[in-house]
Amino acid sequence: MTEYPPRKKLRQVSLLEMLMQSPQSKLQSKNNQSTVNAELDSSHNIQASIECLRLVSSDISAADDIEMMETDKACKETPENEDCKGEKQCFDDEQSAENSNDQERGKEEGKKNEDSDESQKKKKKEVTGEKNDGLEDTKTCVECRSSLSTGPREKNQSKGSTPKKFNKKATGKRSPKRSLMKEKESRHINGRSSERRKILADAAERRMKLGVTTLSDTAEQNAPMSPDMFDDGDNDDKKMGEEMEITWRCFPLSSLTTLSSSNLNLPPVHPAPDHTVMVRLPLPVKGAPAPHPLSYTDVWDQYHVRMPCSPKSQYPLGKGSDSLVPRWSIICQSLRRGIGNVEELQRSVLDYNSRYATKWRFKGLQHLIEQEFDEVERDYFFSTTLPAMIRLALNLPKLVTQAPPLLICRATHSITLSQLQIASLLANAFFCTFPRRNAKGSDTEYSNYPDINFNRLFSHKEKRALEKMKCVLNYFRRVTTEEPTGCVTFTRQYVKYQELPKWETATQHLPKFHIDTNGLIEEASGLLQADFANKFLGGGVLGLGCVQEEIRFVLSPELIISRLFTQALDKTEALIITGAEQFNSGNGYASTFCWADSYVDCTPVDTWGRRMCQVTAIDALHFTKQPQVQYRPSFVIRELNKAYAGFRVLDRSNGVAVGVATGNWGCGAFRGDPRLKSLIQLAVCGYTGRDIAYFTFGDEKLRNDLATMYIFLKENNVTVGELVQVLLHHGSREWSDGSDFFQYIYHNLRAYESETDDETEESADQDVDKKREERTVDSSHTTTKTPKNIADYFKKTVKTSLPSASPSLSSSLCHASTSQQSAYNVNAIEKSRKESLSEDKILQVLTECDRLVGGQLVKSHETSNSKSAAKTRKLMDQDRDAGSTENSRNCKRDVNGREREKNEEKKNTVSTNSGEPSRLLSFLDDIDKSLAS
Repeated sequence: MTEYPPRKKLRQVSLLEMLMQSPQSKLQSKNNQSTVNAELDSSHNIQASIECLRLVSSDISAADDIEMMETDKACKETPENEDCKGEKQCFDDEQSAENSNDQERGKEEGKKNEDSDESQKKKKKEVTGEKNDGLEDTKTCVECRSSLSTGPREKNQSKGSTPKKFNKKATGKRSPKRSLMKEKESRHINGRSSERRKILADAAERRMKLGVTTLSDTAEQNAPMSPDMFDDGDNDDKKMGEEMEITWRCFPLSSLTTLSSSNLNLPPVHPAPDHTVMVRLPLPVKGAPAPHPLSYTDVWDQYHVRMPCSPKSQYPLGKGSDSLVPRWSIICQSLRRGIGNVEELQRSVLDYNSRYATKWRFKGLQHLIEQEFDEVERDYFFSTTLPAMIRLALNLPKLVTQAPPLLICRATHSITLSQLQIASLLANAFFCTFPRRNAKGSDTEYSNYPDINFNRLFSHKEKRALEKMKCVLNYFRRVTTEEPTGCVTFTRQYVKYQELPKWETATQHLPKFHIDTNGLIEEASGLLQADFANKFLGGGVLGLGCVQEEIRFVLSPELIISRLFTQALDKTEALIITGAEQFNSGNGYASTFCWADSYVDCTPVDTWGRRMCQVTAIDALHFTKQPQVQYRPSFVIRELNKAYAGFRVLDRSNGVAVGVATGNWGCGAFRGDPRLKSLIQLAVCGYTGRDIAYFTFGDEKLRNDLATMYIFLKENNVTVGELVQVLLHHGSREWSDGSDFFQYIYHNLRAYESETDDETEESADQDVDKKREERTVDSSHTTTKTPKNIADYFKKTVKTSLPSASPSLSSSLCHASTSQQSAYNVNAIEKSRKESLSEDKILQVLTECDRLVGGQLVKSHETSNSKSAAKTRKLMDQDRDAGSTENSRNCKRDVNGREREKNEEKKNTVSTNSGEPSRLLSFLDDIDKSLAS
């Protein structure tokens, strides 16, 4: 194992990040409260130091004004007026010939540079006078910061910095022995000192506000990422998200490709052998589409829905009677009788379902209407809503003029219905009119289809069943009040065996990944929304089921009609619904679900009146009894193929593939592992070219783990095939139970990446300097992967020593491996992060700023000769080269310590550039780079 964890790949450390209060300090436990106070005090001290920079400059300028006033007053009151006039004349001459004097002064100072250092210091004291006071001010500023940061924590936190005391120390006092000429010169120098300190304070403040980044980070800037994407630990992610009100990680949702008028990634609506269109085209500008054909055409066979209005649907005239009559006539007669309560409604339904007279009891519907509804709601339902529902149901032959085809197994087919046709079909399901759909048993005709009649829902009095009935009744109230005018397309997509991907050899890269703890799948407008389906569509929507699929179906009740004609899904099949409208909004989940309010769906529609909303129903495997078997390769391949059937772009679709909104697919009652299912869906989306938005439904740990894994995979350039290979090999072990799932991926992919690269690093016990030289030489060469099979590297045991990770790896690598790898211990990473933001480094940055100001004071009246300037530039270039070299390699902490000492020695050379803000910002960037190494 490596001695130290791999270095974190961070965005370029700027002065903003050095000066900001560390979010990690806010998240320590009560045992580490002292560390929290230390981090908070460092932030206060930094801000106080910047304020001190401004106060020094303002106090110096104020002191200069006072001294000027006192000097002018002295010139008037002193009896030696001739001396005053002479010195005043000297001031005027100096102001009028300032440019020429600057040149002469430059020549004189150029000559002084040739003297020894000791004589030069003496001459500076004699000639400049107050100049040394300016340097003393700089030292005083540094001492003040040191006292602020090294003093007692309690005092600093309660009282903070005291600018008044600092001003007394920093403000220079006028020496009575100095002449007026020297007073003027000192004011001139102090004025420049004040100006430079203002420039430095402005530069520091600007960097704190803007967070300057460097050109080396263009790749990360082009890829939007969450603010703490590279932070360590779950607590950091949680606290940062709460403070900034950001609950997502990796890519923002807005960066994902969505459905729009300019990107209509939907197949058109045209009649074809594999597409049954039950409305007349083109659609009218206003109103509901007309049915196609115009008059009812009966079809009564095993390939079409057996319609309740079909003349071939026969029913006995009475109990024990042998004479048969059309069942539709009995339905019309029973429903047209006046219905004033639930008991009368039940008797009417049982008239054409007499064989279930002793089994069906509408206790749940009766409890809802008679006890949950108030008197006004109850009267409105029986006087307005129910009669309109009856009319809608009995108009079935006029609205649905042909029997919809059945979407059978192993065939790709689409059906397009109008919303009004769907409403009429659902009204018949409400009154339980569909024949041969109530019989149970493996030998019945529709044993491989879900039930469609609502009798089972009406029999339950549980709260979740009542809330689902509220959603259904609100839907009928809406469609009977105002007729819907759109269309909905149902597509059963079947992928043949020869069309399935070769997952282990796939070369596609992983897509954009958005992970969020907040939000719901149905709220991801414009994305392909996943329905965690049962193989019988809708699951328990007409029973007691109330999880993701059932809730989605009652929020958009038009989805329920898919149960009428969709056979149970096979291994490589999915159902994609395009254009369903949402009519309800709800709260809670499972037993806590409740209807919230009527929902107005403002999703735009396409040319064929379909809402730009797609739902893909994919059913996961059951692992209720043996959840550990889900990691086996055969089951992983099955889930990959199932997700591929649901995420594959439909034939004849235009535009760019839109992203997928999904979550913990099959991880509820089916007991799937969300980490495994998330990587399966990530791989499939990468293969199909779709982005992915993953909602963890409040699970922050899962969100952080997935973000960490995604960063690791992307920074190692893991392809879809490589990811699938490691998933399959993980499950091929006999003892695999998923307990080490993520750790196994980290270990094996890291080992694979290192062994397929050219190994140029020396062992850890070699001399540090020699190691650095060899790494510098090797960094100029480009490494290439050896074309080997990744499975060859999975045979390594866990005891295999881990190679050093590339410097581009983020800190998230270390966060995921928590069991047996001490080199990747999270505590060590947190400790190194604390050290990187310690007071010593903060003071080092501020000291460098003060050294810059002091250097500008010294160099303002000196013109360096060409040799010294060239030497200074050479040292600065060496400093930058050393910093870039350290940033390019993954050195250990002892190497970093020695390099920081060398950089500190080189930083003593003061830049000869002017005091302009842009120059200072450039110098501060160099400081940030050296500290980040």
